[in-house]
Amino acid sequence: MKTKLSVLLIGMVFVTTFLSAQTPYSLKNITVNVKSDLPVTTTQKNTQQADGFQRLKISLTNKGKQTLTIEKISVNIPMNEKLTNNLEILYGGSCMGQTPLLRQTIGNQTNKSSSRMYEMVRLADGQYVFVGSLSWRIFLPNFTIKDGALEVWSNGEGKQLKPGQTIEYEQIVLKKTNNWFDLLEQFGSAIAVENNIKKLKPAYYSGWATWDYYGRVFTPKDIYDNMDELNKLAPKANMIQIDGGWWTERGDYKSLRANMLPGGIKEIVSRITAEGKTPGLHFDGFRGDANSEICKTHPEYFLHDQDGKLIIETVQTPDKIMRNTYFDYSHPGARAHIADCIKNMKDNWGITYFKIDFMRYGLEDFVKERNKNVKTIKAFDQGLTSVERFRLGMQTMRKAMGEDSYFLGCSAVFGPCIGFVDGMRTGGDIHPVYEAFPERCLANLSQFYLSGKVFNGDADYLVFREGIDEDDKVSQEQFKHAGSMTISEAQMWADFNKLYGTAHLHSDNLVTLRPERKALVKEVFDFPAMEETVPLDFWKHGVDKSDGFELIIAHKGKDIYLGLFNWSDNPKEYALQAFENPNPIHLVGRHSIILKYDGNKSFEQLCQELKSK
Repeated sequence: MKTKLSVLLIGMVFVTTFLSAQTPYSLKNITVNVKSDLPVTTTQKNTQQADGFQRLKISLTNKGKQTLTIEKISVNIPMNEKLTNNLEILYGGSCMGQTPLLRQTIGNQTNKSSSRMYEMVRLADGQYVFVGSLSWRIFLPNFTIKDGALEVWSNGEGKQLKPGQTIEYEQIVLKKTNNWFDLLEQFGSAIAVENNIKKLKPAYYSGWATWDYYGRVFTPKDIYDNMDELNKLAPKANMIQIDGGWWTERGDYKSLRANMLPGGIKEIVSRITAEGKTPGLHFDGFRGDANSEICKTHPEYFLHDQDGKLIIETVQTPDKIMRNTYFDYSHPGARAHIADCIKNMKDNWGITYFKIDFMRYGLEDFVKERNKNVKTIKAFDQGLTSVERFRLGMQTMRKAMGEDSYFLGCSAVFGPCIGFVDGMRTGGDIHPVYEAFPERCLANLSQFYLSGKVFNGDADYLVFREGIDEDDKVSQEQFKHAGSMTISEAQMWADFNKLYGTAHLHSDNLVTLRPERKALVKEVFDFPAMEETVPLDFWKHGVDKSDGFELIIAHKGKDIYLGLFNWSDNPKEYALQAFENPNPIHLVGRHSIILKYDGNKSFEQLCQELKSK
C-alpha cells in the first residue's frame, strides 16, 4: 500500500502501481485526482477476492488542521490493451427511467456514455474488461472512458472532512474474463454480499392498481368496481394497489382529498383485506409541495438554493398545478415527519406494501436537472452529500414500515437503494402504446443480474387497452389515452411479463376492457412466476433505448422457457439448435412466442450455449 500527499490545492494527483502474482489482470499507474480546497491524503489498496474480482479500496484523509471540502474525485485506470475506436463497450443501466443499458463503440462516445453501476469493454480477442461499484454510501460513482483509460468519477458535492477524519471512496471492483454472463452473475452476488443482503422477501403478487388508467383521479367506487371484475376474472389474485393522488398535497400524507372521504384509505384497506388480498399504497417519498401544510409550517424540512430560497419546481399536469419541493432528510424533523406518516399508514390504515416513488429526487444531480437556476443546494447538514441524505431517508422509511412490510422502490437510481428495498421497478413507466414495450424490455432485463439477488425486479403494470376500451374516466396524461394496440402487440407485453418478475399488477379499467384483452391478464396471472430470467442476446442490443432484447430464457424450478420477441416490423428467423429445436422459428414483425424446453440440459448449460459472444 502506498500513500502520497498532494502539495496542490486543486487537481491533486496520486499514483499507485499494483502488481501481484495473484492478480490475473495487472493494474498499473492508477491515479486518483481529488479536487478540493485543502490537501487530501489518499491511500489505495488492491485486494484479490475469492470471486475473482479485484477490489480497489481508496481512502481519503484530512491530515490538516482545518475542515476541507471536496469538489470532485476522479480515478483513472489505464488499460493494458489499447482501446481502439472499433471496440464495443457496455454501460450498465443505472436509473429506472433515465439511463438504460447502452452499447456503443469506443469511437462513438456521447454525453450519454456513462453508468452509475458498471462499464464493460469487449476486447478484440473476445475477453471482457469490467469495472463496477459495490457500494453507493457517500458518493455516486460514474463509469466512463477518458483518454484511452477507464475512469470512475464522482461529484464531491461539497463533502466535508474534519481534521483527522478518514472516509472510504465507494468499493470499486475490476475483472477480466471471457464470459460476460458469469461475470455479471458474480457481480450481482458481490453486491448482495457487500450490502448484507442474504434472502429476499417473496413477491408473488397478482392483482390490480389504479395508476395507469385513472392517474391521480379516482374514487373508492372505481377501486371497488375493478375489484369486483378482478374477482370474476382471477379469484386467486392477491393484491390491490392504491396509487398516487389520494393525498391533499404531496407531503401531507395523513390527510386525504375530499372524494376519498369519509372512509378514506382505512375503509378501502378493510375491503381489500376482507377479500384476503394485500393492500399496497403509493406515495412520493422525496418531494413535497409548496402548498402542503408540512411545507408551509416547516419549510426548513426542505432543500433551499444558494440564495436561501426554497427550491420549487412548478409543473402543469392535466388535473393540477404542482409546486414540487424536495425533502431534506439531513434534517431530523423531516425524518420524523415521514416516519410518522408511514407509521400511520401501517398502524392505522393497515398498509403492508409500500411503493415509494420519485426516489431519484433525493439526489442532487436530479434536483438541479429539474431546476436550472439552482447552482448550489443548501441542506440542514452541509457536511453530507445528497447520497448520505438519501440514505438517511431510506433508513428512516425502512424502520418506520418495519421489516415485515414490503418496500418497492420506484423512479430510482438503483445503487443507493440497495440494501433497503425488497423490490425495485427496473424499467420506466409503461404506457398502453406498442413503442413502450421494447424500451421496457431493454431497461428491465438489463438488470437481470440484480433481480433475485439484490432485489425483486418489477417491470411495471400489465396494460392491454386501446381507445375503444376506455371511458371518460381514463387519465389524460400523455400516452395514457386514445391509443392503438393490436392483440399481437398486447400479447408481446403479456409474454414478456410471463418471463420477468414475480409481481404482476394489471392497470386498465377491467369494467370496460374487452374480453380478449382480459384474457391476456388471466394468462399472465396463470403462468408460473419465474425464478431467474436472462437476456441471451445481451451483447447484440442496447444501441438505443428502443433496441430491446429478442432472446429471453427463464426458469421455474426445472421448467425452462425461451421467449422469442420480434420487436421489428419485418419477419425474422431464429435458429435454435442449442435449444434442441432442429427447425428455425419464423416470426412476423411485432409478434412473440414462448417455447417450453423438453431436453435434458440444465438452465445454466442452456445459458452458456445460447448466450451471445
